[in-house]
Amino acid sequence: MFNRDYYMKKILLLLFILIIPYLLNSYIFEVDKLESFIFISSALTLDLSNNYFDRRIIEAPTNLELDVLDEDDIPFFDRIGLQPYSATLKDYSDYTTYLAIGSTLYCLYESDKEILLDNLLVFSEIMIAQSAIAKWTKTLSHRYRPFVYDENISYDKKKQRNSQHSFYSMHSSTVFAAATSGYYYYSTNYGHNIFMGSILFGSASATAILRVAAAQHFPSDVIIGAIVGSGVSYVICKYHQNKKLKLSFGYDSVDISYRF
Repeated sequence: MFNRDYYMKKILLLLFILIIPYLLNSYIFEVDKLESFIFISSALTLDLSNNYFDRRIIEAPTNLELDVLDEDDIPFFDRIGLQPYSATLKDYSDYTTYLAIGSTLYCLYESDKEILLDNLLVFSEIMIAQSAIAKWTKTLSHRYRPFVYDENISYDKKKQRNSQHSFYSMHSSTVFAAATSGYYYYSTNYGHNIFMGSILFGSASATAILRVAAAQHFPSDVIIGAIVGSGVSYVICKYHQNKKLKLSFGYDSVDISYRF
């Protein structure tokens, strides 16, 4: 006897199995190429314009101005940043930055060229936007770096424009922006993963700590940098998230919904 309901269930199950690969390979991010190009171009213009205006806004301090700097004027919660200057630790902070960005690119990599292009466009938007915000904040705040308070550092180094770029840390902003975007994509695709999260945010945290230990930044500089970078990254990722695909990962289940 022909059981219509039975065979219909079998057919639906087969169709579901066949469509799973399509769903799982759907775009996590939806990117309007023209809109993205306009955003990246505008943010890049703002970012590059800072190189011109920074030279005109920030003036080199005099020896007298440097001599009257008082550590007591630094908020108590930032005084831990008054460490001896270390070029070695400064270099290490660059290495952990490379690790954070490299790990993020690993998370964003896809063999499908169209998906990869969208992922890289989103990543570019994040990196350029957070860079522009950080650079202009540095220029307008012109806070002295911790090493400027070190009597063992030469006047020449203290008078460099970069010595007034303490607030806030662009290293911290960059690595936390990268880590947030990488984990956002990875967790949306595969679910939460402690190991991957540890690599991404561990390298980002190490960068922030090393920047303070190297007397490049005060604690508040790296904390604000982490907050701003993560915030910019999350907002841009959320804006571009594919509204059609929804994956929900449970302890022992995966729920998939797709809006056609």
